[in-house]
Amino acid sequence: STDTVEQKLEKLTVPAGTVLFRQGAPGDAAYILDKGKVIIFQQVEGQRVELDSIKPGEIFGEMAVIDRSQRMATAIAATESVVTRIPEPLFARKLDGTHKFVRALVNMFIKNIRGAHRIFVRRPRSFRDNIKLIRHFAFNIRRYANLMEDRPLAEEILASLEKVEQSVTELAALGQRARGTQTFRELLAG
Repeated sequence: STDTVEQKLEKLTVPAGTVLFRQGAPGDAAYILDKGKVIIFQQVEGQRVELDSIKPGEIFGEMAVIDRSQRMATAIAATESVVTRIPEPLFARKLDGTHKFVRALVNMFIKNIRGAHRIFVRRPRSFRDNIKLIRHFAFNIRRYANLMEDRPLAEEILASLEKVEQSVTELAALGQRARGTQTFRELLAG
């Protein structure tokens, strides 16, 4: 079989300030940082919110390639950098070669990461937002525990989660009672 140019790894040397991909663009490739430093950020409400700083040996830009969605962030070389570009067709072929359980787990993690990023960059503005965030993470931990092969450990995790969920329910009720007394922003500023 003959691979097209788009299906081969490509080593690129890029100067500082180079945009490797932009938020909202399609996921056409993933990258491995070989040398240098890459910053990942999102534009949120007109503000640049840094999400991550990539170090040599780390992969980035893979989420949009795996779930074939738009980029959730922008990647810029912070210093002169060397990256290996992995085109989507090659990445997809490699992922298709893994066990379906692994693919399902990867897709679940990406969905969770995207959801968590949406919550985090939105910045909780209220008591209720923070309760939602705790519930979101508890839900993800429950899903993970349900996939574990070590059932005794999974049962311990699930039992602890029950306690967390009871506490969160109590907090939510207390939050309802405190509603209207002071805004979250006022409490933080005070």
